[in-house]
Amino acid sequence: MIISIIDCHLYTKVVISLIRSLYGFDLSMECTGLTIFDLESLQPVLITSISTSHFKKSATHGQKLKYIEDELIKIRKEYQPEVVTIERGFSRFNTSTQVIYRVHGVVNKLFHDYEQIYYPPKSVKEAICRGDATKKYVQDTIHKIYPKIEFNNEDESDSFAVALTYLIKKNLIDWDKEKIKKMK
Repeated sequence: MIISIIDCHLYTKVVISLIRSLYGFDLSMECTGLTIFDLESLQPVLITSISTSHFKKSATHGQKLKYIEDELIKIRKEYQPEVVTIERGFSRFNTSTQVIYRVHGVVNKLFHDYEQIYYPPKSVKEAICRGDATKKYVQDTIHKIYPKIEFNNEDESDSFAVALTYLIKKNLIDWDKEKIKKMK
C-alpha cells in the first residue's frame, strides 16, 4: 500500500494506492535476484539483484543477511507484495546449502504475512520451455516475449523466470510454449 498525503491550503487529503505485486526470488548469499510484477498490468516493474560482493572477506554471514534484509525492506515499502514466489533450493554442497537457507529464513520472516510459493528449478524450466533447459535457453525464451527486458546476471533472469512461472501456472497470462519455440 502506498500512502500519499496531499496538503492543500484548505484541506489535507490522504490518497491510498494499492499496487498488488508478485515477487519472484532467486535467493543467494552472494547475489539475490528479485523480479516484481504488477498483478494488475501483469508486467514487470522491477528487476534487480542484491549483491553482497562489496563486503570484505572477513564479513560475517550475519552482516550480509542484515544487508539483504535492509534492502528488501526498502523495496517492500515501494512495492506492496501479495504473492511471493521463490526458487526452491537444492542440496549440492552441505555448507553452501546451509548458508543459502539462512537467506531463505530472512525472506520467509520478512514476507510471513504473504502467500509464499516455492517452485523447484525443473518446474520453472518446464513452465517456460522444457524441464531440461539450460539457463541460457530459458533466458532466450523469455526474451522472445519480453525483448526489451535486460538482465544484469543469471540471478535476475532466474528470479524473472520464477515469477513468470506463477503467472503461467495460475493462467494469468497466455503462454504457449510451442508457439513461442517457433518464434525467432
